[in-house]
Amino acid sequence: MNPPPLTPASSCFLVGLRVALWALSTAAFSGCGEQLDAAVSATGEVLHEATDYNDLNLAAGTLVLYEVQARSANACHPDVGDAGQRLACQTKIAPTIPYRAQGMTCNVINDLHKIRMGTLDDLLEDSANYRRGITVRYVNERVGANTLWLMPMFPNNDTWNLPDACDNLGSPYAVRDYFHISGTLSRSCIQAGRDEYASTPCWGGGSLDAVIAQAHARGMKVMLDVAFNHLGHNYLMYDGADHTPVRERIAAGEDLGRLWDFAGTFEANLLHPDVLDTPAKLATLAGASSFHRQNLAALSARCPGLSGDALLRSYNMWRDALDGERAKFPCDPAAAYLELADPGFYLGKDSFNPSQRLGDNFTNNWADVKFLFHHGDNVAHQWEFIRQREYLFRVLNHWTSRGVDGFRLDHTTDPNSGMNPDEWKYLTSKVDYYAFRRGQARPVFLAEEFGDQLGMNKVVDSMTEGYVGDMNGRGGTTKDTGHVEGVVSNMDRFGGHAFVMAALETHDERRLVDGTGFDIFTGAGFFGIGATTRSTPMLLMGQEFGEPWQLGFRRSDFLRGRFVGSGNYNPAGDALSAFYKTLIGKRLDAGATALVAANYAFLRRQDGGGVDGRIFAQAKWAQDGNVVLVFHNLWVNDVAQTYFISPELGNAMLIRDGTSYKLVDLISGTQMGPCRNGADLKWGLYVSMSAATRAQWLRLETCG
Repeated sequence: MNPPPLTPASSCFLVGLRVALWALSTAAFSGCGEQLDAAVSATGEVLHEATDYNDLNLAAGTLVLYEVQARSANACHPDVGDAGQRLACQTKIAPTIPYRAQGMTCNVINDLHKIRMGTLDDLLEDSANYRRGITVRYVNERVGANTLWLMPMFPNNDTWNLPDACDNLGSPYAVRDYFHISGTLSRSCIQAGRDEYASTPCWGGGSLDAVIAQAHARGMKVMLDVAFNHLGHNYLMYDGADHTPVRERIAAGEDLGRLWDFAGTFEANLLHPDVLDTPAKLATLAGASSFHRQNLAALSARCPGLSGDALLRSYNMWRDALDGERAKFPCDPAAAYLELADPGFYLGKDSFNPSQRLGDNFTNNWADVKFLFHHGDNVAHQWEFIRQREYLFRVLNHWTSRGVDGFRLDHTTDPNSGMNPDEWKYLTSKVDYYAFRRGQARPVFLAEEFGDQLGMNKVVDSMTEGYVGDMNGRGGTTKDTGHVEGVVSNMDRFGGHAFVMAALETHDERRLVDGTGFDIFTGAGFFGIGATTRSTPMLLMGQEFGEPWQLGFRRSDFLRGRFVGSGNYNPAGDALSAFYKTLIGKRLDAGATALVAANYAFLRRQDGGGVDGRIFAQAKWAQDGNVVLVFHNLWVNDVAQTYFISPELGNAMLIRDGTSYKLVDLISGTQMGPCRNGADLKWGLYVSMSAATRAQWLRLETCG
């Protein structure tokens, strides 16, 4: 079977913007984003006005993310903590994870094995005390975040070419199976004595379902982390039970460009897809469908010795294999892996064509992964590209159908693999469409991007770039007002297409106090600055109680800051957590819509001296008339200053000269000073903060 040539219609994008077409709806789907147009007032204030721009999921601006590494969030050491914590650790249901790295020796492996790792079920415990555990209830009630961002929990490569000998868990981004959660994260699998490596695999999807259900019951969302430009070695090919393989579309002479027409190529079986992941399911499928019966017979004729899990994984690959791959299909159960059976899924060493055989794989310096083939511009191999793309769609669609509310997309565009914004546009739009058909809210997409930021920001809802590294400014950067204003202004470079993730650390950054010049409370204040911007704020687990340890997410580790008496335990943890919760709560307050609005202006001193380097001062206003004046004490000093609000800015904020106003601090809940008329307020806005006060968010209200 030779694929027919692509027709010109194959390049027609029937869905140009994300879900610009809901073909089943009588009314076209519409959304509104915001474009920031800057103007400079006579006094030097930079004013920014919001206008409609393009389709954007505005829900991204209502989220506050809490990033969780499920393995280490509730991990413990039986010799660390108070008596109760040590006893709880000794009796904790935890996985036994053997050290599998080939050709390597770790000289601290016994110490790593003493650590009892966490599970997803630990997140379900009924506790709001971080000393007892990081739980959904704790994140909701004590932190105030409304979205759990879960680091990759899929079965992963922990054996071959690991970057470090002591990466006993392997990289979570070297994924070997995107349709399942690792059994080591599920108490039921642990108690059954099985995980994904067992002859009859046990996976942790039920535990994730329970986390999603509890989060949703609390009004929270759950986001998964995926990396789609590569897979881990020896990928285990599971897939949806019933869909139309690209191979069959080619055989039918279908124009594959029609796949952009989501309504015209809609498959009802993908609304609530079942995963073909047990021999019993394969037998049932073959018994009910002549298509599957014929394909299974063809595979069995070539490989009569296959059985069990090796047979069903081989069947998943056989369904999608093109003729050349079928002719070389391996029948050894030990070779029932994607890169051996269907090498065209992967990028070849020449960085432009798909791989042809084992060893012909592009890996660059990431030796624990193999890159996928994403070169849609390689016309001779469009079929492989589209096949890979449809598989990745089915991955995202599977988890969305199970209730996942969004995805953080790791390292999105890549010039080597060929993955680009147009492919992501297809994936996000198609996932949106199937979510719509299920009656679900649109998923939120957050992208990490180092290559084509200005391309990706038009596709996704939020970008990780634009705050984390800029605000931290490690290496001696003076974090004065000029620095902070530069960071906030730099967030505008996406032109309102996407929000920016306002965070000070992530899983692959150093901890907040390492090389930043922050202590835990000044760091919280700088997080608060991000919370006053048009953004998607995020905390890394432990940040809220002052954890300074940089967790190794590729090796057994635990949050030492949770454990009383450990070197990382901070007695001020409760006060710090309360401060974070206050900041987050006010960020989400319906009475403070100005904080999330795009409109802002940096305030300047009344005496004409310009910027006060000690105080970050900005005005925020929303289209509904809500106004909040934001002041942050950047250093640990007593500070005071008087600011001037220009006529242009006063008009933008609808401040009337003869109207009496008061300023109410959202953080402390107190009125700051007496009522004053608008003219006086604009002429001289006096602000005073003690050294212990990190911020004042002053909402403008009318008096009496």
